[in-house]
Amino acid sequence: MRVRVKFAKYGPMKFIGHLELMRYLMSAVRRTRIPVKYDEGMHQRMIMSFAMPLGVGPTSSAEYMDIELEEPISTEAAMRELEPHMCEGLDILDFREVDGSKRTKAMTIVAAADYEVRFREGFAPDWDWKAALKAFCSRESIPWVKETKKGTREVDMREWIYDMQIRDDADSVYLRLCCSVGDNLKPEQLFGEMFRSQGHELPRFALQVHRIDLLTKREPEEGGAGADYISLGDLGRRIP
Repeated sequence: MRVRVKFAKYGPMKFIGHLELMRYLMSAVRRTRIPVKYDEGMHQRMIMSFAMPLGVGPTSSAEYMDIELEEPISTEAAMRELEPHMCEGLDILDFREVDGSKRTKAMTIVAAADYEVRFREGFAPDWDWKAALKAFCSRESIPWVKETKKGTREVDMREWIYDMQIRDDADSVYLRLCCSVGDNLKPEQLFGEMFRSQGHELPRFALQVHRIDLLTKREPEEGGAGADYISLGDLGRRIP
């Protein structure tokens, strides 16, 4: 059985990198009675994977890790086991059975991410950044040289901006951006390019980024509208 654990990351845990977080969660799971499955190598490892790990700094309401189990355990029982071992800044939100095939792993199926972005106090620019952001995201094409571990490649950033809404009442920006293996646009990169288009540099630590959710594409039903997105947290079923 494969289960998908949904958790929130906030407060002091936003300063913890992915590898440290992964080790912490592995240690926490080992302290529980959850029947996790291990690989058959010489140094047995828990079979665990994450959907597009969050970098250092941003917070999140919906991070996901997939775990393989030897036998079923109910959602309520698993959450009771995990919660006492979570430190400040980590909350377990859900525990669901999902399809166990390789093509449905969280890392494989994630396609987009929703964010809320705002400027930290004292960092908002004194020029009309909202008008500049609207104009920037309305361009037909935004050539961009993306840096990767293997070097650089030219892409059209506009194709990776799925939605952008400026929320004046909250003085924040809602973004839905491409977020998949190989094709991933972060809010900091979008704002950085927008600033450069105005002849400015985005100050380091200027943005407060919160990831609302991770999504996958849902194929349209026959005769229906175009493909939509669905939260990774809505897939699968809670275990009785």
